[in-house]
Amino acid sequence: MEVTTSQRDGLVVTAVRGRVDSMSARDFETALAAAVNEAGNYLVLDCAELQYISSAGLRCLLLTIKKVDALGGAFIMCQLSTPIREVLEVSGFVRFMKIYDTVAQAAASVQKPGE
Repeated sequence: MEVTTSQRDGLVVTAVRGRVDSMSARDFETALAAAVNEAGNYLVLDCAELQYISSAGLRCLLLTIKKVDALGGAFIMCQLSTPIREVLEVSGFVRFMKIYDTVAQAAASVQKPGE
């Protein structure tokens, strides 16, 4: 698993590549926490190259969602493959986050205070 963070369209976008499972979940959680510290209220997770996510990975997402919600922001996922989207639907995670097809759509969905 590899996680990279960049600035795009005025937002912090974190991209995850590979598999998030019990072996990589701790590193994924650490990377997401660092991204929240950098991003503040709005975090976009680009899943274009995410191949698999286990329950350990879902736990990391839940912790991140709670952190961003506590800041009054939004956790947004985009570019989900069909299998990853199905995992999020079956587990009920789609009720707790916004999901978009592209990074540009995710960025456009953010209404920052004062804008």
